[in-house]
Amino acid sequence: MNELRQRSVAEEDLEELCEKDSFTAVKALLRKVIEKKYNNVHFRRRAGLYLCLLVLLSVYFLHSLVVALQCQDTGLTSAFVETIDHQPVYFLEAGKRGVEKSRERDLYLKKFRVDKMRSDSLPMNRQLADYRPEVCKVKPYKITQLTISVVIVLDIAPPSVVLRAIFSTIRRTNPENLANIVVYAQKGSVDMKDYVYAHQLSHLVRIVTSPVKKTLSSARNEAATYAKGDILVFIPEASEILPGWAEPLLEAFLDNPSLLAGLSMDEVNGETFTQVEHVPWHLISLPRWDFVTTVSIEIPEHEQKRRQLLPYQTLPPLDPVLQFLPWAAGREHFLEMGGLDEGMLGTASEVPGDILELSIRWWACHGEVVYLPCSKVAFVSLLGTPPLSGHIKAEIQLKNSQRTATRWGSQYMEYYHKAVPKSKYQSASHSTKIEQMISSLSCQSFHWFITNIAVDWNYGDKLRRQGAIKSTQGDACVDTMGHDGRYSRGDPSFTNVTEGTPNAGSTSPATPRSG
Repeated sequence: MNELRQRSVAEEDLEELCEKDSFTAVKALLRKVIEKKYNNVHFRRRAGLYLCLLVLLSVYFLHSLVVALQCQDTGLTSAFVETIDHQPVYFLEAGKRGVEKSRERDLYLKKFRVDKMRSDSLPMNRQLADYRPEVCKVKPYKITQLTISVVIVLDIAPPSVVLRAIFSTIRRTNPENLANIVVYAQKGSVDMKDYVYAHQLSHLVRIVTSPVKKTLSSARNEAATYAKGDILVFIPEASEILPGWAEPLLEAFLDNPSLLAGLSMDEVNGETFTQVEHVPWHLISLPRWDFVTTVSIEIPEHEQKRRQLLPYQTLPPLDPVLQFLPWAAGREHFLEMGGLDEGMLGTASEVPGDILELSIRWWACHGEVVYLPCSKVAFVSLLGTPPLSGHIKAEIQLKNSQRTATRWGSQYMEYYHKAVPKSKYQSASHSTKIEQMISSLSCQSFHWFITNIAVDWNYGDKLRRQGAIKSTQGDACVDTMGHDGRYSRGDPSFTNVTEGTPNAGSTSPATPRSG
């Protein structure tokens, strides 16, 4: 009966089709077939599957189109874009709760001095605020073909912090201006090779490994030999590059390739990894007579007038000396100058005095030292106790300051001995290589530096008063004078510390500190 019924229906359909023209007949026949097929369960399942595949292919095509546009704008490979847009899976840890997680965080804080677990949970390409002066954001910068090499010396930072420094450098630097990134790993630091290969960064990142622990000065000098760019930029291992940092830097070196430039800084809290504005852009630095620390002052009036001569008033202010800021130097000039003094002691976490000595040498040997308020880097503030004890740090500061003082300040040793009384009883080490370089380049004297460059430095006859602050409660120290506070009763150097130390940072009488 079913076959007869189907035959009768088919005959009726044929008769109906024959009454119409050929085109209309074909359309009607296809519609009949689709209607009958759609009533079939298997046909509906297959149609649904094909529809899902079509949707997935459309989504993949749109995603590929977006990635291709990103690559066209940034010059990056599609694999790299996909890598940094997602959190690396080997940083994600699950199943740890309560006390166990708290103990693990405490261990990480002690080892890395940052909250590693918080850092691991953050994306590699996170956005940070732009706290630069408004004039820095609107100024048009010159286009240049100069290239940058970023140097990072590893010490104690965890992998996610170092990777964020690398990723932020790549994403916020024009590919045409980024030559390479040199990561210098040494004994005790994290091994970044696997992370670099996993993220397909080997074409930009050069890993240099040292089997021994070196001072920061030695490590930076060696890392600089692997750089390919025209400009060397030295940043801390725990840092993040901020938006718009490269254009002001490149323009400054385009106008003067022999610069030594300090970059402005923001701060990232090492526990919460939140960003705060750190160093005011309107300050410059002067040395102190201990030749380790510096004092910050407002940009002097004569320097402000010089900067106002140009449009936008963004001429980099001349800076007598740099602090511990991230800094940059022309590669050829840096190598010609002998690099950093490798006799300066200290690791990547504690390096007193090496940048100050380089600043004086740079000025004396016919270079210029400037501060770039429009080029910013955010550094991650370290938590906990520094790896060096107070006693060891004081000894390092003493040795480093002696090298700088005997090289440059031999005419003014009375001020140095007042600032660092212990220096009277110890001999200083020397660097024959740097001293020969100073002689061959016919560098200026320290007297020329303080009379022509550090003209706002108060010393000697410029001081209205000088003297000491002494506690009325016995021999307790009111101020450790830059030392670690070991001077106390019974220490023969205690009386020397409290005698007539010039106040290099102020022209007013000294006043006791509260507390």
